[in-house]
Amino acid sequence: MTEHPATPQLNGLDVYIITYDEEGNEERLLPSELTGDVTDRSPHLGINKGTWTIDRIKHGPFIASEPQLRLVNVGSLGRALAVNGHGTTLIVDRSAPPLDEDIADVDQRYDVDMMGEAVVASITKRYPTQPPETNAEIASRLERVAAAYDCRIIDVSFTLAGGGTPEEMLSDWPEGDELLEPFRAQTIDTLTTMAHDVTVSIATDEGKTMAALLDGAAAMADYLSATQTGPLDASAVLNLLRGGHFNLLIGESESDYLEVKTQMHAISAPGDTGKRAKVELAQDVARFANGSVDAVLVIGYREQTGGGNQIGSLTPVADAILNIPQIQELLDARIVPPLDGLVIEKFPTSHVESVLAIYVPTQPSEMQPYLVHGAIVGGKVEGAFFSIVRRRGEGSITTSAQQIHAYIVAGRRYLREPATSGGPANQGGAPVSS
Repeated sequence: MTEHPATPQLNGLDVYIITYDEEGNEERLLPSELTGDVTDRSPHLGINKGTWTIDRIKHGPFIASEPQLRLVNVGSLGRALAVNGHGTTLIVDRSAPPLDEDIADVDQRYDVDMMGEAVVASITKRYPTQPPETNAEIASRLERVAAAYDCRIIDVSFTLAGGGTPEEMLSDWPEGDELLEPFRAQTIDTLTTMAHDVTVSIATDEGKTMAALLDGAAAMADYLSATQTGPLDASAVLNLLRGGHFNLLIGESESDYLEVKTQMHAISAPGDTGKRAKVELAQDVARFANGSVDAVLVIGYREQTGGGNQIGSLTPVADAILNIPQIQELLDARIVPPLDGLVIEKFPTSHVESVLAIYVPTQPSEMQPYLVHGAIVGGKVEGAFFSIVRRRGEGSITTSAQQIHAYIVAGRRYLREPATSGGPANQGGAPVSS
């Protein structure tokens, strides 16, 4: 018996060219089914064999409802756009079908179009001056972000805010001509001060549904916004989680502003287990409070295996054990003094699981060090003790007895300073007893 190789089945719904027969009845044909006899075509495209459509807006671009477009096969959409004869730009409407052009909720973060034979989503961000990275460097940095959503970088291009490209401005002064070199150098200097639009175009495999491309585009747009003024920081991490872009943290490194935990501390457990968990959670937060930058503790991620400090995978936590009021009360009770501006949020990954983030803004230096009621000594919880912990990079360091003594001495010295030197005033300038 002859074995036939398995034919991979395309995911998602097909996109059809809408035509009409002689009686005016609607027909839907795949691009491969079109013949020269088919002359009466609708300006719209059809999704599947039912009634869903990708509509053309009054001689303009196409528009489709996102809930329906997400189900469409990428390759099928590309083939239909390529042969329809009405352009290839596609607007994504986030409102529920049916479409209403007057109240369309257009996703302004990206555009969908064709680039060559590929369906791409393009994200454009305006920078006030020329970006410090080249096109290739930006593409290399963002490849991890695209890959997290099963996408890839197709192109990174620069255009000037007023139109045209940097290359076009330099073309008037060819490289290598000594007479023109001063003008070329002056143009290069001018370009560095001009606003640039950076457009990143991504694509995914033809066999996938548009959901992969749309999710990748939304994540890429929000990531670019979060890092437009510099590297990722704690506030940006919080905003990415609020946007549901959980995969964007995979591959990031733990640092002085970011730490991840696989599981929630067992603060509700009975006995020594619960006591230890309470101290450990308070210490994890106090480490950041004793630092010098905004920081965030994220519970629901695992570090990569094999060493290193990169985030490897998402490990959501059951909502049943994420009690935000309990966590807030615990931290207020265990950390002295209480932290200003503490934010505790959870972000659903499913109906029953979430990721939890504890955001610790930079605390006033004069209030440091922050103490934790309780310490873990020799593997045992000592409730009568207190601990002072700080974070260095992705690790932690303890505060030595000498440092604690220095804090006490500095505080006493400050209290004894006369009012004229900026210290607290006391009657007659006499030393304050301690």
